[in-house]
Amino acid sequence: MEIGFHTFPSGKQYVFFKETESSRPCFLRNILFLTPPGDPHTVAIVREYGARTHRGVWEPPKGQMEWKEFAEAGVRAGSKLTAKQLTQFQRAGILREMVEEAKVLPKEIHGLTKLPLLYRQQWIDDYKPRGFTADFCYQFWHATCSLETLLEAQRRMAVLVDNPDWKQLLPADITEKDAIQWWNPDRDGWDAIRGAFSKKMTQLYFRGGQAHPLTPPR
Repeated sequence: MEIGFHTFPSGKQYVFFKETESSRPCFLRNILFLTPPGDPHTVAIVREYGARTHRGVWEPPKGQMEWKEFAEAGVRAGSKLTAKQLTQFQRAGILREMVEEAKVLPKEIHGLTKLPLLYRQQWIDDYKPRGFTADFCYQFWHATCSLETLLEAQRRMAVLVDNPDWKQLLPADITEKDAIQWWNPDRDGWDAIRGAFSKKMTQLYFRGGQAHPLTPPR
């Protein structure tokens, strides 16, 4: 598939792929379902920074693929990547998002696995360049971490919350979320989960049979 990027008003350069030369771009994104060992029906969710309500402000760690990770590896816009090459970049992307949003370090997780689940829809935003239409597609990932790791991530986020001036000093990617906790839909219900495609993807994870021991995809 052909890889490229688009520069947004924020200055961020996000990665898209094109299945054919005439197809519209599809932006690459990732979502991580981080669970305790032996309990894939409980997942870690993170809260939108500064939210004053418990409802509709939590979601699994997720985010967009950034072009800088491809550029640093010498990939040029218009290059064609194999599925294996793309998976390597996606893996690096979800690890970055995990650190930024969940404050969990790569050394603290186990069994990071690319799941055979995708979510794709048309991209809609306030920013609509003339003639610009696109989709976005989330790749699902799974890994496990211990209770001790989640508690340490909570402490890291608490430091951020306890120093509100950091919000002005640190990149927005680092200060996007301010809490992390375990969540189980059977025990806790769905009110906490952010709406739109965040909830759709979380529901897809559970409907996809992932509430049982996971078999790595081929």
